[in-house]
Amino acid sequence: MKDLVLVAVNAKYIHTNLAVRSLKAQLPDFNVEILEMSINDPIHRIIKLLLDHDAKRIGFSCYIWNIEIVLKLAEIVKKARPQVQIILGGPEVSFDAMTLMKNYPFCDIIVKGEGEGILNALLKDRDQERFSKIPGLCYRKRSGEIVDSPDSKAVPLNQLTFPYLNENLNSLNHKIIYYETMRGCPFSCSYCLSSTTQKLNILSLDRVFKELDFFIQAGVKQVKLVDRTFNCDLSRAKEIFSYLIKQGGDTNFHFEMTGDLIDDGMIALLAMAPPGLIQFEIGVQSTAPATLSAIGRKISVERTENHVKKLLEQDNIHIHLDLIAGLPHETYEVFKSSFNQVIALNPGMLQLGFLKCLKGTRIRKESEIHDYQYASFPPYEIISNKYLSAEELYQLRQIEVLVDRYFNSGAFKHSLAFIFQAKIYDTPFDFFEAFSCYWDEQGYYEVGKSKEQLFSILKEFFKEQKKNDQVSEWIKFDFLSQGNLRLPGDMLDTCPDKEWIFEFLKDPQNIATFLNVFANFTPKKIYNQVKFQYFSRTLIDHFSESTTINNEQGLLVFFETGFSIIC
Repeated sequence: MKDLVLVAVNAKYIHTNLAVRSLKAQLPDFNVEILEMSINDPIHRIIKLLLDHDAKRIGFSCYIWNIEIVLKLAEIVKKARPQVQIILGGPEVSFDAMTLMKNYPFCDIIVKGEGEGILNALLKDRDQERFSKIPGLCYRKRSGEIVDSPDSKAVPLNQLTFPYLNENLNSLNHKIIYYETMRGCPFSCSYCLSSTTQKLNILSLDRVFKELDFFIQAGVKQVKLVDRTFNCDLSRAKEIFSYLIKQGGDTNFHFEMTGDLIDDGMIALLAMAPPGLIQFEIGVQSTAPATLSAIGRKISVERTENHVKKLLEQDNIHIHLDLIAGLPHETYEVFKSSFNQVIALNPGMLQLGFLKCLKGTRIRKESEIHDYQYASFPPYEIISNKYLSAEELYQLRQIEVLVDRYFNSGAFKHSLAFIFQAKIYDTPFDFFEAFSCYWDEQGYYEVGKSKEQLFSILKEFFKEQKKNDQVSEWIKFDFLSQGNLRLPGDMLDTCPDKEWIFEFLKDPQNIATFLNVFANFTPKKIYNQVKFQYFSRTLIDHFSESTTINNEQGLLVFFETGFSIIC
């Protein structure tokens, strides 16, 4: 019989859970197993696997995205196996443990806060009547009395065993690996749980370097560092970046950064990073001074903008920028200004999130000040406040869907750049707002859409709006440059005749000059893998510095990995 089964129910199949791995790594003297599933797995499949494990204790890692299914799992397991001890831990149960214990009688123990030291002590002392000596526990005595012990002290990270030390990373192929080099955050943003633990718990650099080597040598696809503000110690961050650049490898490392703490020395260092090695998520959240002040976010928007621009100019680091809708003092118009200011930087991704009034955060405690209405159930998302109506927030939610499908996908890069630069709408936000209203009117939000349909809807929208005929040409260009060589019926096919194309493909010099990826291919084989198409000279001149050709039209040839300008 196992001493403990640690259960992780992740938001997506591609995710992994760092917490259960860290907990298991600290319990080498016990028989501990991990069961990792996702919220999309059938509940009775998870139950069957849990019962098959035959454990004395089952511990669930609890977050806003899984607490509902975790409570269902815990109740069913307890009723099926009353002798099994049910343990809950994680951020979603750490701030109101006593209430949860009263409401859910199938729960035996809640571990509050960081669990590594607590869980070790709990498993060593098997007499439940002596659990009062273990800080950080809320537990139920045999008599039914609930005891809530004082909070525990954090264990220094250097004293914890590396969570992946005995892990076979081959079993995690094609999944995201999560890793931490520090806990806590020096800042006090009112919406963030990390603001409740401002004291930093930092892993030594020699440990960090060894552990980064472990991932690189294992050929892990992506490692996401969960450090809340990775560059709060500038010199330490530079040392880690320098080490990664020196080591190389095929692993992508994702860091959460504060933009205004980056300096010119870090930018110069990062210029040496090969493309794909490093990516950043930079939280802007808002550009409104009153909002930033109200949430305790002491950043310089100007410095953040300047640093992001410099990093993007180097074109070797993928950058996500974050905004949060629903913050204090941010009306619909103020949010619109923040959106336009951030999207103008042209990041690799603009992540538009919605405020969550999480347990334990200052913003939840201040809900009456700003008249916050938020869902009483996870993830506690905002419904309205005194600055934004529910209708305005749902309009922003619809806009967020289109930002993700059209901007963040990268599939419409040139079309959107033209739409924004040509000022067809006054601002990017105005375009997304009008486009989202069109989606709503047409009922397009009701069902999923293929990539081909997304292109057709954008083209259809501009046709019906009778806005700028050139947009359709850029839409066609984006479609073909994505490796899609069969045009939908609503896109005009303007190509040379078949005879001309075959004569072109028969000339070895043409293949060497324009289609060298098809060297030694027969014309017939090449023909089926390319698409010739005429475009306006204005579009072609966007990609060519040539000024010697005066034709109104030019010819491009597209293939799976790119395109070439013929004339």
